[in-house]
Amino acid sequence: MEISGMNAALSAVNSASPSSVVGLTSMKMLSNSIEASEQMGADFAKMMENSVTPYIGGNIDLSV
Repeated sequence: MEISGMNAALSAVNSASPSSVVGLTSMKMLSNSIEASEQMGADFAKMMENSVTPYIGGNIDLSV
């Protein structure tokens, strides 16, 4: 984030009420948690797909 963007964000936080800052922080943390959970779920699904057939793509059959 640029310095000017940080100044604008800080001034917005300073002018907001403490309860709204806590609420916005909680919402952002929840959003980050949901995104991390979704990514972990996608990674887990990929891992499970690879574990069912772990040797696919491990060999190359050539004929001349």
